[in-house]
Amino acid sequence: MINNEIKRLTKLCLLLGSSLLVMANAAIVPSLAELNHVFNDPFGVSLMMTLPAFAVVVFAPFVASIINALGEKNTILLGFGLSGLAGSSGLWIDSLNMLLVGRFMLGMSIAICMTVINDLIASYFDGEARIRFISHQAIAVNIGGIMFVVASGWLTTIHWRLPFAIYLVAIIALVLSLKGIVPVNKVKHSGLKRIHLHDYKAVFPFYLLGLFGMLSYYLIMIDLPFTLKNSLGFNSAQTGMLLGGMSLISATVAYLFKFVLAKVGEQRTLAMCFYCFMVAFCALTLVDLSWGAYVAVASTGIAFGLLLPILTHLVIMYSVEKRRTAMLSGFVMFYFIGQALSALVRDASSALSPGTLYIGFAVVCAIIATLHIGVLDSMVRRKRDALKAREVEA
Repeated sequence: MINNEIKRLTKLCLLLGSSLLVMANAAIVPSLAELNHVFNDPFGVSLMMTLPAFAVVVFAPFVASIINALGEKNTILLGFGLSGLAGSSGLWIDSLNMLLVGRFMLGMSIAICMTVINDLIASYFDGEARIRFISHQAIAVNIGGIMFVVASGWLTTIHWRLPFAIYLVAIIALVLSLKGIVPVNKVKHSGLKRIHLHDYKAVFPFYLLGLFGMLSYYLIMIDLPFTLKNSLGFNSAQTGMLLGGMSLISATVAYLFKFVLAKVGEQRTLAMCFYCFMVAFCALTLVDLSWGAYVAVASTGIAFGLLLPILTHLVIMYSVEKRRTAMLSGFVMFYFIGQALSALVRDASSALSPGTLYIGFAVVCAIIATLHIGVLDSMVRRKRDALKAREVEA
């Protein structure tokens, strides 16, 4: 589809959906303490944060088949509807177990919508226009995160149920999508042979980078509030302001992504992302010094501002078009595996000495960044070209 034919309403639907779904957990973070007070079940309440990510992992492999059966537009309408109903279930459900079912269904909607949104971006836009829109998508994600956290914190002071109303934004996205989402003409998966593991070789390195990047980001996000409170005496308001500043940095970097990519290329942009994660982990070992916290926040903001747009761009670029939907659903799955593993990794590392986990992740980030300057990129490019050659022959 020609880039300049895309209407503003279509772009709004894609950006609104991205901002709501990628930062879905942010909508209830400020209300977790109140939820625990209501239900008196710390483990059950913690599951409300992790279940959506696990649901994405379980359900993502089936999204390509749903798109093939229903088409992109009907699938995204289904996803937005499920997101609005399941996400807002806390407005009327009193049982914690039923709330957890709703959170799992929310994860299913995230898998559906994020796959369709990224697939539509790949279909609607080409070249520089696609890079520019992916940059706008990352900006929407970060600004949405700020707005959801602020709104949730305010609504929690009124009643513990009200933050769940934020998910009703998905119903607005659904209504707008009735007119805004334009179906695209593309070859359906039913005409293809079964996809084998070797078909994913070109994009699998980016799956792993997405997993490790999200794992790194959420480890920092989970630990930073506790570290700021214990080491620097920050209260909740100060911590919230600092995390809001991190999101603003991410949004700014996401806006600059297209310029960075044009200047230094994909490999160095990806290397820059993981070098920033390395700096953040190193700075967290020095958080007793006030500047260490600010360096960690700034570095994490830069890293996350680059992570989503560069990996989305690379997965789209290295995917064979006829298999792109399945490859994008795989990326969404691995992306959320990192989020799901973050709490488990943090708990498993409790026996380690302070700072050991940070140093270990810093070393891995440095290795990834250094290797990706040239080595991995050239290797993956050869695999992508080979896959596309076989696709042409088929």
